[in-house]
Amino acid sequence: MYGIFMESVVIFKNYTGGRYLIVLFALALVYLLAAEKDKRRRALFVYMPLSLLLLFFFPIFRKVFVRLMGGEGDTYYRVLWLIPMGMIIAYSGVKLASWLYEKKGAWAGGIAFAAVGAGIVFGGKYVYASQYMSKAENMYHLPQNVIDICDLIAPEEGEERIWAVFPTDLVYFVRQYDTDIQLLYGREMVEPKWQYAEPVHTVMNHPTTIDVEELLKLTRERYCTYIVLPNVKDKGVTQDPESFGLELIGIVDGYPVYYDPVAAAVIEKQFG
Repeated sequence: MYGIFMESVVIFKNYTGGRYLIVLFALALVYLLAAEKDKRRRALFVYMPLSLLLLFFFPIFRKVFVRLMGGEGDTYYRVLWLIPMGMIIAYSGVKLASWLYEKKGAWAGGIAFAAVGAGIVFGGKYVYASQYMSKAENMYHLPQNVIDICDLIAPEEGEERIWAVFPTDLVYFVRQYDTDIQLLYGREMVEPKWQYAEPVHTVMNHPTTIDVEELLKLTRERYCTYIVLPNVKDKGVTQDPESFGLELIGIVDGYPVYYDPVAAAVIEKQFG
């Protein structure tokens, strides 16, 4: 039980991002516990967060949560999403500033307000400096090369949906843009923690070279008519794709896009 408790402590520390904001949150809770008299606000900003924190650190609750989630304990941090930490800190700061304003005057309230604001700003991190943040390239907030590739291979209005295979780094975005493009593998295959096996993904995910013959053997069995190979600067191929009947219809931002007339002929023969 102690081990489970310490794991919860580590999850909480990682979630809050550092000791400074934990202290600020704790001070806010203590202050509201003493100063807030409104019953509904006490319930929202004090009793509910404290109850959730107690449950979060309670080992038996975590064991039950993990069992209900099918054994996936890596989502346990989401319990903390129910605690409005930012709202609690902001509300307590405003309440403190307004109390000082009434008791000491505008200067005291202004200083308290500025101090709390500065504490929040300097205690956090500039999110736009994160490696996971990038400037939007279009109104869809998706990589432009994915949109260009999808527009290149998408079926015309009224036509049947198509099957395609994309490199791992583009898989996450395709279905967000066009659901008429069906993928041989999606996010469930490329997330290592789920440990799914997909032969096409195994070939595409080779660290240095893609075996074109093996890839086409698998894609043609699945009636896949479009193949988007990884960026040419990142990965090569064992043989020239055109020698197997593929037609290069474009290179988008370094990603070769091929049409497979052999797979299309099989589809026409069997389903046309």
